[in-house]
Amino acid sequence: MNQINQSTEHPGPDELSAFLDGELSPSEQQGVEQHLAGCHVCTLFVLSTTQLKAATARAGHRFTAPSEAFARVAAQLHLQQPQSETKTTARIYSIRPMAWAAFAAAILLVVSLLSWRQLHQTNILAGELLDQHLATLSTAATPQVISTDRHTVKPWFQGRLPFSFNLPDAEGLPSDTTLKGADLIYFNNQPAALLLFTIHKHEVSVFFMQRSTNPILSTLPNTRAGFTLHTAATPDLYVIAVSDVNPGDLDRLVAALVRAQASH
Repeated sequence: MNQINQSTEHPGPDELSAFLDGELSPSEQQGVEQHLAGCHVCTLFVLSTTQLKAATARAGHRFTAPSEAFARVAAQLHLQQPQSETKTTARIYSIRPMAWAAFAAAILLVVSLLSWRQLHQTNILAGELLDQHLATLSTAATPQVISTDRHTVKPWFQGRLPFSFNLPDAEGLPSDTTLKGADLIYFNNQPAALLLFTIHKHEVSVFFMQRSTNPILSTLPNTRAGFTLHTAATPDLYVIAVSDVNPGDLDRLVAALVRAQASH
C-alpha cells in the first residue's frame, strides 16, 4: 500500500478509500484520522463514500444458495447408494466411502454458506450503523430532539417506539460525557432510538434496539473503518455505541447505560 501523500494538504481518494476498507498501516490510519478531525471537506468525502459502499453492498451482494444446487447434491447421493440385492441370507450393506465423502461435502457446503451469510449480514449491519453515526457528524445534521435533559429526551420517544428504555441523570454519566439529543431511526427495518452524546468533544452515537427483532446484532465486529463499535445487551435491549473516542471511555458510557436499564 502506498504511503499517504505528504506533498499535498489532503489525502487522495485512493488513500481515503483504503482508509475506509481498513487497508492502511496503523501509522497511515492514524494520520488520516488526525486529518479528518480537522478537515470538513475530506470528512464529507468519507461520509459519501461510506454510504455508497454500504448501498452497493446491500444491492449487489445478497446471496441465497439456489435450490438446484441442493437438488444436484441429493441426486448425486442417491446415485451412489448401493443397489439392493436379493439374497437368501440378509446382509447389511455399508454406505460406500464415496457416498460418505459426498455427504460430508454437502454438510460442509451448507455450514459454510450459512456462516458466510451470517458474517456478510453482520458486516452490512455494522456498515449501516457507521453510516448513521457519520451522518450525525455532518454540519447539516440536526437532532429531532435537542436537549441535555433525560426527562425531555426519554418522553419524546413515547408512542414512537414499541419499547422503552432508561437514561441515567447527568451525575450517572462518566466524567466529561454529555447528552446532546436524540433521533428516531429505522435500522434493519425496525424502529430504534439514536442517542447522541459527546465524550471529551468526541461525538458518540448510541443505539437502543429490541433484542427480539435483531438477534444477529450480538455478532457485530468490534471495529470498522477506524471506529469502535461496542455492543452490550440487557434482557430486552441491545445497546450499541459507535465513536472514534478512546474505547475505554466508550466502554464506561455503555456500562452506565446498561446499569440504568436495571431500574427500568
